[in-house]
Amino acid sequence: MRRIARGLALAAVLLAACSPKFDWREIRSAEGGFAIHLPDKPQTVTRDIDFDGTRVAMTMTSTGVGPTMFAVGVARLPPQSLADATAIRRTVAFFRDGLVRNIDGAVTWQRPAPLASAGGIALRAAEAVAARGTIGADRRAAQLAARFYVADDRFYQVVALGAEGELTDDVLEAFFSSFRLLPP
Repeated sequence: MRRIARGLALAAVLLAACSPKFDWREIRSAEGGFAIHLPDKPQTVTRDIDFDGTRVAMTMTSTGVGPTMFAVGVARLPPQSLADATAIRRTVAFFRDGLVRNIDGAVTWQRPAPLASAGGIALRAAEAVAARGTIGADRRAAQLAARFYVADDRFYQVVALGAEGELTDDVLEAFFSSFRLLPP
């Protein structure tokens, strides 16, 4: 009986991860140098941001499912941002703190982020963050989960943002574990 119950529980978890709410499909960006699974057809937008006194073009590939948003941002970093370990940490902090500020939030945990290596790509930083804050005009509770990577001369931010309780562990695992860097 326990085996049947375990089998049913496993099936429920697998079905939840494959829910029709999230129609995962692989998206590849040759220009951005990454591949990831997103739960719907994405849009891509490039805009300039002011990064430490330098204009940097960030390309965001994103999609939303209901109140939940998934995105990958990529920017080529200026040489001074890659000069040493301190400059790289400052770069990650700039983007991380900006995302958390956008939801009037606070970081709930922060740790190194796993990422499978891609041949010939120098991974210089990898950080995972979770935060709580608010979104929308009604200021409803929100959760943010993000991964930040500096690889070669590029910065990547992989972000999931949704109303409190929308982002289950299964959904986050499906999203973040699918991100990979493509060899040049």
